Amino acid sequence: MKKYIYPALLSNAASLGVHWIYDYKFLEELSQKQSLLFLSQEKLLYDQANPSFYVYPNSKVGDLSVQGSIMKWLYHAQSHQNNFSKEDYKKLLVNKFIPGGSYRGYVETYAKKLIVSELSTQLNLANPNLSLNDDHLVGFIPYLVSKELDLSTNDAWSLAQLFTNHPFYLSYYKMFDAIINHLKDSNLKDAIHKSISNAPSEMHTTLEKAIEIKHTNTFIDTYAGRACSIKDAIPVIIHILYHTNSFEEALSLNAMIGGASSDRGLLIGAILAQVYELPISWINKIPISTFNK
Repeated sequence: MKKYIYPALLSNAASLGVHWIYDYKFLEELSQKQSLLFLSQEKLLYDQANPSFYVYPNSKVGDLSVQGSIMKWLYHAQSHQNNFSKEDYKKLLVNKFIPGGSYRGYVETYAKKLIVSELSTQLNLANPNLSLNDDHLVGFIPYLVSKELDLSTNDAWSLAQLFTNHPFYLSYYKMFDAIINHLKDSNLKDAIHKSISNAPSEMHTTLEKAIEIKHTNTFIDTYAGRACSIKDAIPVIIHILYHTNSFEEALSLNAMIGGASSDRGLLIGAILAQVYELPISWINKIPISTFNK
């Protein structure tokens, strides 16, 4: 079984049924009646929640968010090609997302901008000068693929710059590397304590509060958020990792928080897999064979 990729994608799929429901009180009430994990998206459910964004109408249990799909594509591509470059990454995604490409589903803003820029170049149109300086969790996809393939953080960063030039991604790569390295001789809580100093300096207080404050909604309402920006998402991920004690507990909390739960799940699952066994009942929710080289 893949060490990082499979648990990351399994965790991504686990929350897709409630992904981008921001009504956490609605999710908390729903969680008292049923598990929030491994659901297909249902319009009726999204209509009851406010706010919510119903963008995966044809999803089935085990399907991935668009960021999960990008991770799967990138893993397959890098597994079969040495010296995979940012230009290779661009070609891969353009071929998937361009009109007539193989991907059918929701496309996020950073990918739309990539396609508009590419079509403008191909058609010799005036450059729309669209900023690709994204600050969402998509910047961690090359990092997790690089961990699986024993590539360096520099390899990951060279690909991540397709969408961003924010150097704080590199600091977070170092933080997660430190957590993983400390897990060789420390428990997860201690590993997090020892590692958050590697994060961007302006985030140290927020990450300390993620550890200190046990009540999730109090922490999020005061110091973070439920959206896709890493300013919100990374502190929430650290809070979840620190205050839970199993895969199921962590991903259930992640889903109940709401917002960008599937995309947070990529990092949560990859880290948890270094500590806990996957629940037996989850195996093959997405086929392991899909991720063989």
